[in-house]
This record gives sequence, structure tokens and C-alpha cells, in this order.
Amino acid sequence: MNKKPIIAVTGDYNMQTNQYYLKQEYLHAIWLAGGIPLTVYPKTALPQEWSGAAAKWMQQYEIEEELLQQIDGILFTGGVDIDPVFYGEAMRQENGEICPFRDVFEIKLCREAIRRNIPAFGICRGVQVMAVAAGAKLYQEIQNEITGYQHQQKAVTWYPTHEIRTKEGSRLRSILGAGARVNSFHHQAVARSESYPFQITAESPDGIIEGIEKPELTYFVGVQWHPERMMQDPLQRALFERFVRCAGGEG
Repeated sequence: MNKKPIIAVTGDYNMQTNQYYLKQEYLHAIWLAGGIPLTVYPKTALPQEWSGAAAKWMQQYEIEEELLQQIDGILFTGGVDIDPVFYGEAMRQENGEICPFRDVFEIKLCREAIRRNIPAFGICRGVQVMAVAAGAKLYQEIQNEITGYQHQQKAVTWYPTHEIRTKEGSRLRSILGAGARVNSFHHQAVARSESYPFQITAESPDGIIEGIEKPELTYFVGVQWHPERMMQDPLQRALFERFVRCAGGEG
């Protein structure tokens, strides 16, 4: 790889303290994989002439062409819950904290990634953003839908607590093999449907969707766990290495 690819890494925004921030593990993972991370944050300007329709705000929101021309890939990071209005549902009691500025920015950015075939990798909230951008819904509380594994682990962050199985022929299978042990820090997940315009390529044994892909694109992979917290594991490092290679024009 002659030129190190520039990877846009989506940062977070604290609505209470009015602060942008990003956990260092995401940046460290991109550096280790041979990329150059470029942190990108949502605009926090209020939508104007707006009465609450999600589609109208999404239509008004612009991603700068200068940014899209500069980057070679996008890493969608973890964070707070997505407002269910962006996937056509009312907010239930179980839904947690939201940041609508981040929601509209990342969903619009992901749709641009799909349209322009910009390599994209999503982690935890990131896989949910990718799914919603492509037209999916989420389980607002997985314990109401599926009972089984502990998906908000009480172990240290780098420690794997459950297994996932990958789909034959998928990118995740080519990177991780038939299965892997992963960590878990989520109470929401991509809801099941037969009509999604992506493939489900990893699952936990209790039926939670743990990975999605759009195989027709150069690289569009999302995972529900946090590989950036498990960089001691060569399989988890390989997820970032393959993503960065694809962003740099290699297979």
C-alpha cells in the first residue's frame, strides 16, 4: 500500500456538556492497521423551518463534498441509541439516550458511502447506523425480543464473553473463519427481516444479528461487538487490516 488511506472516524457529541469526544481505541486501531484516522463530527446547528419530520431534516442535511472527496473509507463508531424516528417507529421506554445531530449526520454519511461505494466499517452503534441507513429497523430492547446470552457484559472490555457464527462465503468468514469469540456491550440490535438490502453474515447462538454486509460494494461490513477493544486478538485486528487495505485500493 503506497499511500496510506485516510479513514473518516465518526466522533460523538455530548448534548449535556456541549462537547465533542472520541475514545482513543478507534483511532489506535486505524493507525495499527496502516490508515490515517480523520475524526469527523456532526454539525450542531438546529434545523430551520422544521416541525419534526425526520425525512425533511435528512433531506435538508448536507455532507460537504470536500470531505467526501478527501476520505478513502469511513469507520462508524459506537455510542448512544439511534432515535427510532429514523427507522419509522415511536420511541419506547426502553430506548436510551439519543443524539439526533449524530443520527442525521451518520445516516446521511452512510447513504453517501453506499451511493459512492466508499468502503465502510461499522462497530456496535455503527452497524445499527449502517442497517438503518439501508432501510432496516432495530430492536429497541433485545431482552424483549430474544432471551439468551448476556449482551451487556460485566467482564473487562477486552475479554470475549460469547461466540458468533459467520456465514459461508462472507467477508467475515474470510477474516474470522467459521466463528469467533467476541465481547458484547449493547442492548439494541438489528431487527430481523427478509427484505433488507444487505446480508446477515454473523449471528450469536441466541439469534442476535452480529454482522451485516453488502457484498456488491467494495467494503461494507458492520459488526455488533467492539473489536477495537480486543486488539490483542489477531482475528479482531484483521477486521481493521482488511478494511484499511480495501480503503487503500487493495482487496
